[in-house]
Amino acid sequence: MRDDPAKKGEPEYSVVVPFHNESENLPQLLREIDAALQKLGRSAEILLVNDGSTDRFARPPTSPRFPVRWLDLTCRSGQSAAIYYGIQAAAGRWVILLDADLQNDPADIPELLGRLQDEKLDLVTGFRQRRQDSWQRRWMSWVANRVRARLLADQTRDSGCSLKIVRSELARRLPGWNGMHRFIPALARGMGYRTGEQPVRHRPRYAGQSKVRPWRRALAATIDLLGMVWLVRRQFRGRLRGPEAD
Repeated sequence: MRDDPAKKGEPEYSVVVPFHNESENLPQLLREIDAALQKLGRSAEILLVNDGSTDRFARPPTSPRFPVRWLDLTCRSGQSAAIYYGIQAAAGRWVILLDADLQNDPADIPELLGRLQDEKLDLVTGFRQRRQDSWQRRWMSWVANRVRARLLADQTRDSGCSLKIVRSELARRLPGWNGMHRFIPALARGMGYRTGEQPVRHRPRYAGQSKVRPWRRALAATIDLLGMVWLVRRQFRGRLRGPEAD
């Protein structure tokens, strides 16, 4: 069990942002994250995890008030890898996960934290309202979420929403494998952690192109789901007892 970060001068929150070829989005995203974190009134850091981007930056973007740490993967490895390595580098008591596509609104972060505190949860996942995606992508997501929820009983309507807040102890226990990010609520519940959902806004893509190929993702997710049925039932549910977070 890690000590309370506040006692060591470590940040309360670590915002982990995986990205690939989304340089146009980062300045605006950092301004929005900065505004959301200022409302919380606690120490924080922002980790930008570069998943093998081929576009170029004059210099890594910065935030007006919060330190930005820039992490580079040695090659393009996928969203799960970028999230995994970002989590391992995070120093905060809570890890906030957020994509760089600007479709999720960082202004929703305080409401997710409110749900965490009110219900004493270890993980809260955003539930996208009025999704601004193509009908094909919405339909495939609808089917995938229902099949996954039926087989894994993770009590999560929108596991694919990128906006999540995770207790650092739980975050560091997430396994490192391609596709892991699609099943974070199921993995958490399988380990005995408390999870919940919070409605969030969803916006049209600002810049860049989606890296998701719906039919290819559906095939990969189906294979991953079969493994998840086994894994969720075989994970350790117990963990070291420690003081509850405020």
